Amino acid sequence: MDATTWATLTPAQRKAQCDLSGLTPDLIGLDGWRVEAVTTYGETRRFIVGRSTGWKPCHLEVFNRRSHGGPAAESSYRFIHKLYKVR
Repeated sequence: MDATTWATLTPAQRKAQCDLSGLTPDLIGLDGWRVEAVTTYGETRRFIVGRSTGWKPCHLEVFNRRSHGGPAAESSYRFIHKLYKVR
């Protein structure tokens, strides 16, 4: 899928073509929540769960409400604690 093909699709066609394999299974359903997560190597992080756009989205670690994006989330976490709903 290239950008020109994606741009010609209707929203319903885009939803049907969307590949959700890039999403972190531990974070599915937590979009817009501030969470505290412990990574598989023991590091503790707090972030807002975001999602990228496009045909193969991924979860993002958004640092605060004013941020416009962030790094891609880990593929798995040892522990996730929901703190509060942000968006």
